[in-house]
Amino acid sequence: MADGEEIIAMFGKTPWGSAFTQEETNAIAQYLRLQTHEPGECIFQEGDLNNYMAFVIDGHVDILKGSSDSSGRIIVTLSRGALFGEMTFIDDAPRSATATARDKVTLLIFSAESFEELAAANPALGLKIMRKTANIICQRLRLTTFQLVYLRK
Repeated sequence: MADGEEIIAMFGKTPWGSAFTQEETNAIAQYLRLQTHEPGECIFQEGDLNNYMAFVIDGHVDILKGSSDSSGRIIVTLSRGALFGEMTFIDDAPRSATATARDKVTLLIFSAESFEELAAANPALGLKIMRKTANIICQRLRLTTFQLVYLRK
C-alpha cells in the first residue's frame, strides 16, 4: 500500500497534478486513494453510479461505448497521466462509458465525497480543482465538436 509521500509523488507527476503548488498537491493527496486493476478487469461499467474520477499512474485504460461490458467499441485508450471519469464526478449521473484495464493499471482515485470534504476545508482549493476539471471537460468537448464537424465533410 502506498503511503502519503508516494501518493503525493504520483499525483504531482500527472499533468493535472502539476498545475498545483506543492502545498496544494500535499492537501489534495490526502484525499486520493490508490487502486490497481489486472489486464481485462472492468474499472467501471456504463450505467454505474459510482462518482469518482481517476488519474492513470501506470498502464493503459480502454474507454468503451455501446455496451455495458467489454464488448463495446473502444473510443479511446488512455495512458499515464490521463484523467477519466470526470463527468460523473461533476454531475453524479450514471457512467456514460465503460472503463477496462488493457494491461496492469495503477490509478489514483478522487471521489466526489472526498472532493466535498476538501472543498469544505479549503474552498479556494476546491474552486481551483473544479475549474481545472471543467477545463479538461471543455477541451474534450472542443475536440469532439471538431471531430463531428470534420466527419460530416
